[in-house]
Amino acid sequence: MTCVFCEGSCMPEKTDWIEKNDNHVVLIKDVPCAKCRQCGEAFFNIDVVQKIEGIMNGIQFISSDITLTVLDYLKYAA
Repeated sequence: MTCVFCEGSCMPEKTDWIEKNDNHVVLIKDVPCAKCRQCGEAFFNIDVVQKIEGIMNGIQFISSDITLTVLDYLKYAA
């Protein structure tokens, strides 16, 4: 795969996905991606994105304070 930003080559790797949702920050560790060797941009295939959406939809936020949730991709994407 070629990077759409810098045209560098992308290789399979894992990265962290971080998303802020209202007062909550969710970090999903070790998400499979294709990462550009030149600029570091990460690209996710549709299956990974759908699993991340499922993980995010399954989290229930009950705190009104800012909270941080850290999840392992392999554990919750199964």
